[in-house]
Amino acid sequence: MLPEDNILFKGIDQSDCQRMISCFNADIKTFRSGQKIMDYSDNPDKLGVILCGTAVMVRYDINGVRSIMESLNEQSIFGVYFTFTASQRSGIEIVAETECNVMFVRRSEITKRCEKACQCHSKVVENLLQLMSEKAISLNERIEVLSQRTIEEKLISCLSIIEEKTPNGKAPQIPFSTTALSDYLCVNRSALQREITRLKNNGVLTISKRKFKLMRNRDSDN
Repeated sequence: MLPEDNILFKGIDQSDCQRMISCFNADIKTFRSGQKIMDYSDNPDKLGVILCGTAVMVRYDINGVRSIMESLNEQSIFGVYFTFTASQRSGIEIVAETECNVMFVRRSEITKRCEKACQCHSKVVENLLQLMSEKAISLNERIEVLSQRTIEEKLISCLSIIEEKTPNGKAPQIPFSTTALSDYLCVNRSALQREITRLKNNGVLTISKRKFKLMRNRDSDN
């Protein structure tokens, strides 16, 4: 994906996009799989946009316990202002799952007052606010998942949200490996694997690699 094609510049023509990318002093970097893309504690003003590849937002609590907060794909945007957390007791990092190209822009460059009061600058700010709204919805969905009491309820809630967001005609797909999914759900990996196997055996869930289908007309055993 070209830098000017990303969601931050939605609704802006290509020539204006190129001009604004230069105006914002945007920086594009490539990261290898497993490489740390950004540490939030060191970059409070920086926003990142995934141009290609996949990454995950990882949180480490005060005891060093790792949990995955979000899966990031092409067009995903990340930064301190999209985490909705003011806690200094936990560290948040963005880590590449595959090779990634990422465009970095400083939030202050976007939100500063434009001397020309140009319409395209206002549109970028509007897009940024829309993205923050979408992140708030995503946070509510994560709270909904983690508020469930059992591993089964957390898993079903998570898969249901993924299913609802999947376009018609496409098979829903889990964006994580089993290990990463256990980190996202904050549950033990072996216990999660046992629960997945049980749901498959009971006909509640079919899964092939990461593609899945929930069979809601059946009830699982407790």
